[in-house]
Amino acid sequence: MIQQDISIRLEKVRTHFLNELEKQYRDVEMLRDQLDQVADHSQTCREIGRICHKIAGTAATLGFPDLGHVAAEIDDFVASLSTSWSEATSEMREHADHLLVLMFLVLNDESMFA
Repeated sequence: MIQQDISIRLEKVRTHFLNELEKQYRDVEMLRDQLDQVADHSQTCREIGRICHKIAGTAATLGFPDLGHVAAEIDDFVASLSTSWSEATSEMREHADHLLVLMFLVLNDESMFA
């Protein structure tokens, strides 16, 4: 009975995470595009880092270790930047592209929920 309650609660948390991940995917996609369009990348990089911080804190616990690892790497990368935002833009684009691929795979892989 207790195990069943835990499983039900965990599934609810996982469903909530995936719903949020869909929104975050769209946000990161938009922010990734902004890296090609705006001159000052600092706010865009910080926002991607903020999203990654949220993902990193939960993804691995819910069975998405690769996504959690990449999100944590991006969060750390953004935290390590000081004022060299323009120099880091190319690397940030690569990080964001990698994150988007993993997010897409998590959101579209039904076998993860079998």
